[in-house]
Amino acid sequence: MSSISLNTEKFYKDMNSVDNHRYKSWEHCYNFFRKIRDEELTAEKLELAQLHLAFYLASWGMYRGSSFILQKDYTIFKEIIKELLENKYTCLWNVEENIDEKEIMSKNFEELYTSLEDILRKIKLSVKDHPDFEGVDKRFLNDRKEISPTLTTKIILGTLGCIPAYDRFFIAGLGSKGLQKKFNSKKSFLEMIDFYLDNKDELDDLSKHFDNYPLMKILDMYFWVEGYNSGVEKDL
Repeated sequence: MSSISLNTEKFYKDMNSVDNHRYKSWEHCYNFFRKIRDEELTAEKLELAQLHLAFYLASWGMYRGSSFILQKDYTIFKEIIKELLENKYTCLWNVEENIDEKEIMSKNFEELYTSLEDILRKIKLSVKDHPDFEGVDKRFLNDRKEISPTLTTKIILGTLGCIPAYDRFFIAGLGSKGLQKKFNSKKSFLEMIDFYLDNKDELDDLSKHFDNYPLMKILDMYFWVEGYNSGVEKDL
C-alpha cells in the first residue's frame, strides 16, 4: 500500500474513531454547501451557511486569539458565501470531472481566491482600525498586511472543496515530497491537479472509499499526515 493510501486511511480512521470529532465539521460544512449550491440562496439558507462555515473554521483552528475573525460574529461571512456561490465558479465544484479544462479552472480559481482575499482584507482592516477592539494584539494585525493563505484555502476547502488547506502540516508535507511550499493561487492549484493526474487511479478509488470525498480533500489528508509525520512539532 502506498503512502497516499496509508496516510489518508489513517486520517480518516482516526477521525471516525471518536464520536463527534471536531474534524467532522468539514463534512457538515462541505455537504451543506453541496446541497444549496444550485438552489436559491434564501435568507434562511444564507444564515445556516454562515453558521456552518464559522463553526467549521473554529473546529479547524482559525479562531485562535490572534485571528482577526475572532473579533467578529458569524455574519461577516455573508459576502464570502455569496461570492463562493457565483455561477462563474461552477467548474470548481467538480475538479475531477473538469480535469481536461485545468487551465480554465486555474484561472477561475485565481479569480475566486483574489476575491475572497479582498473581502477578508476589508474585514481585517475593520478590526485593525476600530478603537473599541482593545483586546486585540494590533501588532499582529499591523505586521500582516496580507491575508493568510491558510484562512482563505480553509474557507474554499470547506465549501467548494477545490483546494487543500495550506496550513503548517500540509505545507510541511509538500516540502517532504519536494513540492512547492509557498502558496501561489494558480500555480499551487495546477500543481495539485498534476499530482492527481500522476496518481489518478489510486486517488479515484480513495474518493469512493471515503464517502465520495472530493479530490482535494484526499490530497489535504495525505499531505497533512505526511507533514505531521515529517518531524514538525505536534500540537494536537
